[in-house]
Amino acid sequence: MSSNTPKAPKAVVMEPQSKDDRSDVKAIEIPLPPPEMWKDLDNSGGKVQAASPASAEAPKPVRRDIEKLTFVGKQPSKAVLLEYPFEHPALGRVNEITVRRLSVGEVGDMLDERPDDMPDLFDIYERMTGIPAAVLRGLVDVDGEAVSGVCFDFLPRLYRPILSAVSSSTSASGEA
Repeated sequence: MSSNTPKAPKAVVMEPQSKDDRSDVKAIEIPLPPPEMWKDLDNSGGKVQAASPASAEAPKPVRRDIEKLTFVGKQPSKAVLLEYPFEHPALGRVNEITVRRLSVGEVGDMLDERPDDMPDLFDIYERMTGIPAAVLRGLVDVDGEAVSGVCFDFLPRLYRPILSAVSSSTSASGEA
């Protein structure tokens, strides 16, 4: 190939790696037809308009109704007593953190509204505990592991990452 031959256009697409985990994808490059063929391949009937800056933005997620249920008997929460309590300007003295299970709808809404390059589990754990994600990220390892373990166990199985072997303390304690 000579140095003045134009490079073939390519597109980056996300290729699924698992039929069960929608987040397990790999970015791959695929070749596109040469630009001179694009007009022949256009099946829009000539109705394609250039994208305006407003249409380039991602659509806002639809907020779904989520019923607030009153659970009877066993409650969907667990208190984690901290081995290293801490003081925080807005929270005061924190000796324990209560983790609540989120509904499937709450988790789904969070995943729908997050920026593609932003999410991590501590953003979900923030909603579960009422403690800011930044504070949870600042916990000492044993407390962070204990709180994260309970939070992770409270995630609906559908949303748990495939590599869940290091999930939590519940495997050791036998609680769910």
